[in-house]
This record gives sequence, C-alpha cells and structure tokens, in this order.
Amino acid sequence: GSPEEFIRRNREALESEYVSSNLHHWIDLVFGYKQRGKPAVEAANIFYYLTYEGAVDLETMEDDLQRAAIEDQIANFGQTPIQIFRKKHPRRGPPIPIAHPLYFAPDSISLTSVVCNTNQYSSALLYVSLMDSSIVIVNEDLNLSVKMWLTTQLQSGGNFTFSGSQDPFFGVGSDILSPRKIGIPVPENVELGAQCFATMQTPSENFLISCGNWENSFQVISLSDGRLVQSIRQHKDVVSCVAVTSDGNILATGSYDTTVMVWEVFRGKTTEKRIRNSQSELPRKNYVIIETPCHILCGHDDIITCLYVSHELDVIISGSKDGTCVFHTLREGRYVRSLRHPSGSPITKLVVSQRGQIVIYADDDLSLHLYSINGKYLAASESNGRLNAVQLSRCGEFLVCAGDQGQIVVRSMDTLEVVKKYQGVGKVMTSLAVTPEECFLAGTKDGSLLVYSIENPQIRKTSHNKNTKSKLT
Repeated sequence: GSPEEFIRRNREALESEYVSSNLHHWIDLVFGYKQRGKPAVEAANIFYYLTYEGAVDLETMEDDLQRAAIEDQIANFGQTPIQIFRKKHPRRGPPIPIAHPLYFAPDSISLTSVVCNTNQYSSALLYVSLMDSSIVIVNEDLNLSVKMWLTTQLQSGGNFTFSGSQDPFFGVGSDILSPRKIGIPVPENVELGAQCFATMQTPSENFLISCGNWENSFQVISLSDGRLVQSIRQHKDVVSCVAVTSDGNILATGSYDTTVMVWEVFRGKTTEKRIRNSQSELPRKNYVIIETPCHILCGHDDIITCLYVSHELDVIISGSKDGTCVFHTLREGRYVRSLRHPSGSPITKLVVSQRGQIVIYADDDLSLHLYSINGKYLAASESNGRLNAVQLSRCGEFLVCAGDQGQIVVRSMDTLEVVKKYQGVGKVMTSLAVTPEECFLAGTKDGSLLVYSIENPQIRKTSHNKNTKSKLT
C-alpha cells in the first residue's frame, strides 16, 4: 500500500536466505563462467552474437550503413556484461546472528555490568560515545574521562568498580584519560545535554567538541591528554549544539542566535591551498578547524536545538525550538525544505538514518514522528516518558531510546513500533551509546554507566544456534 513498504520488503527479500542460497547462480549466468561457451549452451544462456564484448570492432568498420545498423542493434537490444569470472562463484555464507544480535537474537542482550562512579562527582553522565576502543564520557560537572572498551574477557581497573556475577564478553576497562575538568562555566538559561558534545576523528588525533558556554564559542579538546586545542567564537549567542560528519571532515554548530554554521576540518596541504584561494586565515600550530565557516545557514526563528550532518546524503538538518526542521545541502548550503512538528512543539532530538529516515522527538508532547528524506510523513508513536537519549543502531534499522523510565527501548526505524525493552536498575538514564557490536552503554543521573551486552561466549553460541534456526524457518 505504500512505496516505503514496497522498498522495505524488497530489501528484506534481497537479504533473505533464499537469495543468499541462489545469488551465486545468477552471478555465474550474468558475469561468470556460464556466460559463454559450452556452459552457456547447457544453461540455455545464449544471446545474439553482437551483444557480446569484442564480437565486432566498430572503429575498423568501413561500411557506414552496416556500422549504423549494428549500432542500432546494440542500442535497441543491449549488450551482455563483461565476463568477470571464469570459475564457479562461491555461495554466500550463512547469516551470523551474533554479528547482528538486535536483528537475529535480541534476547541474547542483557544488562551485564553496572560501572559505578567512585572517584568522580556523582553527577549525571551527559555524554557517552565510543571511538575505536575508547569510551568517551562527560558528566554534568564537565569532567571528561576516557575508558577502555574491552571486547574480550572483562578486566577491572581505573576509577570504576564492577558488580554482577556473570563474566561479560564486553565491558569497560581502565582509564585511558583520567577525569579532568573541561569547558567554561555555562549560563543559567542553558541546559547541557548530549547535543552539546561530539567526537571527531582525524588522521593524527581524536577530539571532543564542546559547546554551551557563556563565551559563545565551541571548543576542540584533545582526547589524548585533555588539553584545549582550539576555541572558536563566531556565533553571536551561545552555541547550543554540534554535529560531525561520519568521516570527520565537516563540523556543524547551531546557536541561540538561530543560525547554523558549517566548518571544514583542516586536512593538510590540499586544504591549505583551498583556504589561501578563499582568502581565509592560514593554518597555524594546533590548527584543527578552519576558523572561517564555509556556510552560515538561516531559516529558523528560535534556538537551534539539534543537528544532523551527512556527506553521504549531502544534507544538514537542523531542529529548533520554533518546531521546525530545516534542510540545507551540505556542499552548497542551499535551502531544500522545512518540516514542522505536527503540533508545533519545539524539536528536542533528531535522528537520521543513512537511508534517509528522519525521526524527530519533542519533550512537550512526548511524541516520536517519522519522515522520509523527501519530507513525507510516515509514522508516529508515543514515547511513554521523557527521552533523554535517542540513538541509531549501527545497522540503521533500529531506534534505541533511553530516558526517565530507566529502561532501554528499541524501536523499528520503519514503523517506530517497539521491538524490545531492556530493563535498567531503577535509575534515570541520561545518555546512551550503541557500539559496533550492538552493545549499549547507558549513563545514569547518579553517574553510573550501565553496560548491556552478550554475557559470554557460551551464551553467544547458544543464541546463534537457536535463533538461526527460528529466523530461517
């Protein structure tokens, strides 16, 4: 009944076990050893000779009439693809449920450890993020710490203690960067949250981007030693949110001044040449972000509350307290369209998948709304409580939510329907991260870190066998 459902079902079919079991036969016919010769005859896979590569050399043909006839034949009936493989193509391997537990084995994920704050202030964890094998944590008192993310047997260490009788397969390890104060005092009217922080990876170093201070600036902080590398002040009011592209080349900032600014990350000689041509200031020591924005985007009437920026989709989407989401192109900074919250509520959070599905959330009416990248309204759902953190799973198929109810709720990105709920420990969750292994790291209001993961290899093996059978059936 809808184009979106048609595409979703086709995607599901293309990833099905039937296709996996038979795709290599099609490859053999179109690109492989059954395209020509005796195997092609046996497979009834023979076409007119002019369709095959190398069958005729048009450049050496002297008869213009014959050449035109052959060109018309090719134009009307097509050409056989270039033969790539000379041997049988192997079958695609069977699905590995544990590589995608949210889809194949959601019951195998559980709360495996509670990492308690012992040597830090017991304030809410506002931001939790994973970079490579490091967990970046920022609390309400603006203390930054970096921990190890362990993907083998859990080891204790650092300033955290561990509880639980199981032996988790994933967990939090010792300090990479011990807790230290960052940032500048925050104005009374500014509410810090995950939207005020972002991690950025460059070839040389990893950084934390922080904003929300009274200087109207945003800051670049080294994650290796916690030093302030750069502070940029171009907005006319407090910087309220930041976002970074997946490749770390572009940064976007939103502000109380209702504008969005787009910044390039300095990448060496190529960027330096481009900067000189645009008569912007030249790189200097510890130069990370070019201090002249490449775009200043307008269109909102109130504070920018959330941002999304993507190279792949060539889009910047900004949500605002005025109840709208405004779309601009990333490359040109050109206005594309606007979305308005159905009830006009201020946009609190914004999540966008690589497929172009957009979810907006508003604290005022505790609602989630799903749109397509083209602005089509697709679905809505009640959040059943205030959401403090909304993230995408790494596969992009699930929306992972956490908030005042103290549990993690996983929803389908196609319909917003609840797929699975994971109970917490009775504490308000204030931040959330989804790891590449589809584990969850949830920060709480009292400064604890909850780890949801596969408990141990034996459980992984059991879940694999049981769920593989049920899924394929």
